[in-house]
Amino acid sequence: MYRKTISLITLSLLCYFVSAQSYFGETLSRGLAGISCDRGFYLSWRMLPGDEPAMGFDLYRSADGGAEIKLNTSPIVSTSDFTDTDADLSKDNVWTLKSAGKTLATWERKAGTEDRGYLRVPLSKPGDRITPGSGEKYSYSPNDASLGDLDGDGEYEIILKWEPSNRKLPPQRGYAGSTLIDAYKMDGTLMWRIDLGYNIRSGPPTTQLLVFDFDGDGCAELCCKTADGTIDGTGTVLGEDPQADHRITDEADPTFGKILLGKEYVTVFDGKSGKALDSQEYIPTRYPLDSWGGWGGNGGTDNKGERSDRFSAGVACFDGKTPSPFFVRGWYGRIVVAAWTFTGGSLKPLWTFDSSEKRWAGYSGMGNHSVTVGDLDGDGFDEVCVGAMSVDHDGNGLYTTKLRHGDALHAGDLVPSRPGLEVFGVHENEENTVQFGTPGMAMYDAATGEILWTAAPGEDIGRGVAADIDPRFPGAECWATATADRAPWGGLRRGDTGEVISRNIPSSTNFIIFWDSDPYYELLDRTQVSKWNPETESTDVLMSAEGVVANNGSKSNPCVSGDIFGDWREEIIWASRDGSELRIYMSDIPAINRMPTLMSDRMYRMAIAWQNVAYNQPPHTSFDMVERFKEIENSTKK
Repeated sequence: MYRKTISLITLSLLCYFVSAQSYFGETLSRGLAGISCDRGFYLSWRMLPGDEPAMGFDLYRSADGGAEIKLNTSPIVSTSDFTDTDADLSKDNVWTLKSAGKTLATWERKAGTEDRGYLRVPLSKPGDRITPGSGEKYSYSPNDASLGDLDGDGEYEIILKWEPSNRKLPPQRGYAGSTLIDAYKMDGTLMWRIDLGYNIRSGPPTTQLLVFDFDGDGCAELCCKTADGTIDGTGTVLGEDPQADHRITDEADPTFGKILLGKEYVTVFDGKSGKALDSQEYIPTRYPLDSWGGWGGNGGTDNKGERSDRFSAGVACFDGKTPSPFFVRGWYGRIVVAAWTFTGGSLKPLWTFDSSEKRWAGYSGMGNHSVTVGDLDGDGFDEVCVGAMSVDHDGNGLYTTKLRHGDALHAGDLVPSRPGLEVFGVHENEENTVQFGTPGMAMYDAATGEILWTAAPGEDIGRGVAADIDPRFPGAECWATATADRAPWGGLRRGDTGEVISRNIPSSTNFIIFWDSDPYYELLDRTQVSKWNPETESTDVLMSAEGVVANNGSKSNPCVSGDIFGDWREEIIWASRDGSELRIYMSDIPAINRMPTLMSDRMYRMAIAWQNVAYNQPPHTSFDMVERFKEIENSTKK
């Protein structure tokens, strides 16, 4: 029996791994969770891939230590949620989930618990610091996060990046404070803290949190870029020269405050302790600094560490079963993708793709500020889509669309009438590259790069989304905003044809989320969840969270969103305004069906791993949810 106590919110979750299912090295519990709502107390739990279709559940409640009372009159077989409308919340209550008489999980709520509609994860906020060399005082705020079962207990832990107030983007001069990485249990227990040190410059394009069970031991590891002076979770200082300070200190130098010297490393850290397990030199090096140009972005290159310090990363099963970390250097011109394996405690290079090689002519300048991963060509192995180009599972180029650099990127079964997956992205046209008249948005085949439709030639499109939000049309709808003034561009389009179906677009062009009970996406932007209304062709607010903040300025993304616990609907993690806690919001809307956790879909699980990378993007499943609903409905009729 495993017991987890969330003491500060007076909730506890008892997890019994009777029906846990292992995939991608993860063995998850039922993920039972509950919150108060206006109808009573709402609870939901995971379905796992190995569950029998007719598996039934029973819920019991015990108040103030008394006898258990069965809440359902017949086994719960159509959903994996339940609303207890009769609970006396002035008492200590324990809800127990059972199947065939076996206890699966228990959720506890103490009397006097403040009803907030979210779960709290208290944080150990770092104190203010002083930047060596400049004497500048800076503070910390919670930033992007990832999820992984670090200790093998069947529950996800939260791996959180603390960003200093003096963070920098690659073009900016000046010192930046150290980036810190924490690991938290759901009760707020701090498992470890890693200090990346001053030789890793703090900023969104630099540090990517890759959290996954890379060696298959049942516990996730953290893999990220490190440097001389990084301090692991046990206090050990890493690097060839642990005392080195590679920052440019000459204030008259155009690269003042940047890190253009010294070795860079890829390091794997133990999930339970934060101990560095192995480090290898980062592939590729930054040199020569002026070798990263091309015709993406606004064209050109530099030797000031701007283009050489643009990174993204992810996790992929290149052999169809083993999760491997990979890192991308370069977005606008030269692009290098380096894949690694971590087995037996050793980090080893798997393959390297470099667009500067003659055989990959046409791939340079095709990177986005994000990546996506999936079995793009249907061969059972994962590929990496960097934007307007994709790399095959063996490290060879798969194709390039030659549509150039962009920001937002979406991939999935966006057009269910076609076989396989599709990719939708937006593209920049600015300064020297306007002359090319590149489409500002495009939909293309994920396997071949065949372009299905394009729009906005020569426009600088900054944001775009592809998601099924309108039941009047099959598959995803697509919409975008122009960079200059964030004005809508071209209206709402069909994903299969590009045809404009409404001159209006949703009120946000950011994240998407499964929040209510239907198979259509809702919209997640800043601290609100909204829904497209096809009748009015406008957007209705479903939920507004107060006292929390979104991350990364105009990007306005949550720390992380995904199917963290409960049924297949997704949860959202935001930080409180004062940075003292994370708040996990879950929907209390009753479900109308059930399905295995979205985390069991490989493409979706990999998306949770790369969600925090650079310009954060939301996860997609490898299947169309409307089609999946139909399959579920048909199976229940048999």
